[in-house]
Amino acid sequence: MLADAMAAVLGDADRLVQLAAVYGLALHNDERCVEAARLLGPPRRGSLEEEGYLNEAWHYEWRRDRP
Repeated sequence: MLADAMAAVLGDADRLVQLAAVYGLALHNDERCVEAARLLGPPRRGSLEEEGYLNEAWHYEWRRDRP
């Protein structure tokens, strides 16, 4: 399953790989993106790319919690 493959690289040494996995999990409505995004912390200062990846996890939470 694609989501499992993305989750498998959440522990990768490359932050960009981790961010891409969080983004992909969020797009697939996979709850694992929430904790992974939390562990990564905020985007690095000035990094619009990181901000975009992490925002997708926030959007997932919003969709999930929306009544």
